[in-house]
Amino acid sequence: MKPSRGVDLFRVAGIQIAIDYSWLAIFVLVLWSLAVGYFPHEYPGFARVHYWGIGAMATLLFFASVLIHELAHSLVANRVGQNVRRITLFLFGGMAHLSREPSNALAELKIASVGPLTSFALGGIFWALMVGAERIAAGSLWVAMFKYLSFINVALAVFNLLPGFPLDGGRILRGFLWYRSGNLRAATARAADWGSGIALGLMGLGLLQIFSGALVGGLWLIFIGMFLRGAARASYHGVVIEHVLGSARVSDLMVTDPMTIADDVTVRDAIEEHFLRHGFGGFPVTRNGTIEGFVTLAQIKHCPPEERGRRTVRDVMRAADAAVTIAAMAPISDALRRMVESESGRLLVTEGGRVVGLITRTGITRFIQLKTELEEEG
Repeated sequence: MKPSRGVDLFRVAGIQIAIDYSWLAIFVLVLWSLAVGYFPHEYPGFARVHYWGIGAMATLLFFASVLIHELAHSLVANRVGQNVRRITLFLFGGMAHLSREPSNALAELKIASVGPLTSFALGGIFWALMVGAERIAAGSLWVAMFKYLSFINVALAVFNLLPGFPLDGGRILRGFLWYRSGNLRAATARAADWGSGIALGLMGLGLLQIFSGALVGGLWLIFIGMFLRGAARASYHGVVIEHVLGSARVSDLMVTDPMTIADDVTVRDAIEEHFLRHGFGGFPVTRNGTIEGFVTLAQIKHCPPEERGRRTVRDVMRAADAAVTIAAMAPISDALRRMVESESGRLLVTEGGRVVGLITRTGITRFIQLKTELEEEG
């Protein structure tokens, strides 16, 4: 899923690299801890500007290492057909956005294991650079930076190998369980339970650290534990939803003849004659009978009340670009991901280059609820 806030940076091998705004907080925290804490404490005697300079370089290389870790996942995922299009760096590290769950257990094992292996390799590379810097007498701060980066990459690999979903170790565990049982849902449930257990352990360890006086370190462990626990639950629910959706396609759930609004209707008339009268959260917008986009209640609300009588729907609508359209034969799970990525609760459905319907998050949710109840009764 795409974070709700962030900035696109650049592309690598067709993969969009982005940072969530929360990443800035951890960047500043790491930089401050290195420049003010670690380097001055371990290697005293240098000017403050030197500590800030080496701290900034170490921080950038640390996040480059996280990015390389995620790129390794993504490139292997793309090779096995998972279609990763985006990597986001955020508060707790990085995330490669897989288009769907792996197609089989071996693909899962390949994708999951390459991340820690990459981090171990980076740890070795930085260790070799540290040894080289010592031999050429490059300066103790350079040696310190490479030593830190070697340690942090190995630590990242070891942490990710903890057997709790959705950490890499948890995904490896899921892959083995899936391979043995042939049941992705059951394997995910067990791996997610391990993930929740590890998360609770981290939170407990964080509390012990707080009581022993290490407030910042303890709070950090608690936050990481809370994040992992939530991620484990969300990942399992995502697998359950994909199981419930099965082979359903967008064409199975789309509205083929949705109620529309002409683009020259004023915002005020749209509110009174469409939103209030019919109670829907959004409508496709037509121009000369052709659907050009859609307008939602959120877009209507952003139009100031005093301007609603003179501004038209065309002024506030969202155009039918690639972000809010989806092919009729696409899986429903792809539609859900597209809705998250585009921050939209509805998508225009296309076939042969023309819009043929509308699919909404509400409609998908209703389908999941009904199918789940029917399966439970069966």
